Amino acid sequence: MNLHIVPDSKFTSAFYKNLAEANLLGKNKLVVRTNKNKLSFVSEDLPFAPLYSPKFDRLVGQAQVYDKVFLHQLTPLMYRWVASRAFRELNWMVWGTDLYNLPFLDYDFHEVETRRYVRKNKFDYRDVLYRLKVYLTNMIFMRKAYSKVDFVLTWMSSEYEFAKSMLPLTKAGHKFFFYENQAPYHTLDQYLGDAARKSKISLVIGNSGTPTNNHLDAIHTIQESGLHADLLIPVSYGEKKYIDFLKKNTSFYTNGTIEFIDAFMQFPDYIKFLKSADALVMNHVRPQGYGNIFMMMYLGKPVILNERNLSLPDLKANGFHWQTLRELGESRIIRQQNNRESVKRYLSHDKLLAAYEELFGPRLG
Repeated sequence: MNLHIVPDSKFTSAFYKNLAEANLLGKNKLVVRTNKNKLSFVSEDLPFAPLYSPKFDRLVGQAQVYDKVFLHQLTPLMYRWVASRAFRELNWMVWGTDLYNLPFLDYDFHEVETRRYVRKNKFDYRDVLYRLKVYLTNMIFMRKAYSKVDFVLTWMSSEYEFAKSMLPLTKAGHKFFFYENQAPYHTLDQYLGDAARKSKISLVIGNSGTPTNNHLDAIHTIQESGLHADLLIPVSYGEKKYIDFLKKNTSFYTNGTIEFIDAFMQFPDYIKFLKSADALVMNHVRPQGYGNIFMMMYLGKPVILNERNLSLPDLKANGFHWQTLRELGESRIIRQQNNRESVKRYLSHDKLLAAYEELFGPRLG
C-alpha cells in the first residue's frame, strides 16, 4: 500500500480520477491535509484533517508501514512531520510554490521593473507571520526532512537539478511525473480549427496576478519593440496588492489596449479565451503556468518565454519550440510554432497512465 498526503486542490481531484482510471485505488491511500472543515476542490469522499492533529495521525498511521509515501507539495510546515518519521521510500511531487517560494531560498525570479515593486513591498504582515511560524516550529527540521527524500518527482530534469542545487537533498534521485489539467490534452481536439480573424494581434500576458509573471517587464518590451497588439492579462487569482499596482502602472502602453481578465472562467470558457488570442507571453524565470503553455501549444498558438526560464533545457530536449521575449523585442515578429505532436508525445494521457502504473502500481484487477 502507498500513502499520498495531498492538498485540497483541483489537481488532487484530477490525480484521484486518474488513479481510478488506472485501477490503482486499491494500492493507494489518499489523505487530504487541510485546516478547513469541508473540502473545496476534491469532490470525492476522501479523508481529511489538519496536519499535526490527532485525527490526521489516526488517518495516516505509521509512515514506515507503507511501501511508498508521496508528499504532494512539501511545504516548510511539513518539515517537522517528515523529520520525525521513518519511511521505506519517500517521494516529493513538486508543485512549484514548495520550491520556488521557499522563504529562505536565495534566488531572484524577478526582472528589473518587477523587482522594484517587490523591493518596495517586501513587508507584508501575513508573510512575516508565516515566516515566523515556519522558523519557530519547523526550520530546525529542514535539513533532516530533505535528507529523507528518496525521489523528486517532476517532468523537468532542470527543476530536479535546481532543487538539488538549492536544498540538502542528499540522496534524492529523479522520476518523471506531471499533473494533468482538468482534462487531458487530447480532449482539446474539439477546439482546434481556425479562429476568427481580427484587425489587431492579441496577446495573453501571464497566467495570474503574481509578481513572478514579470508583467511590467514584458509590457515594456512589447511597447519598445513597436509591435501593435492588444494585451489580455488574466488576474482572477493572485496578490490583490500587486494586481492593483499593475492596473495603475500600465498606462504607458500605447501600442494597443490592455484588458485585465479578473473573472473566474469555467474550463471550457478558459480554453475558448486562450484560443481567441494570437499568442501567449509567459515572462517567468521560474517554471510556472505550464498548463496554459502546453494548452496553447496544443492549440497551435505561439508561446513566448523569458530567455532565463529554468525549464527551457527540458523544452529543447523534448522537441518543443518557442520564442524568447528578447527575440520578439528585437524583431517584432511572432514566429509560428508547431508543438502539437510534441505535447501528444511527451504529455499524453497514455504516457501519464504508464507513469502511474510504474510509480503507484502494480495495476490491480
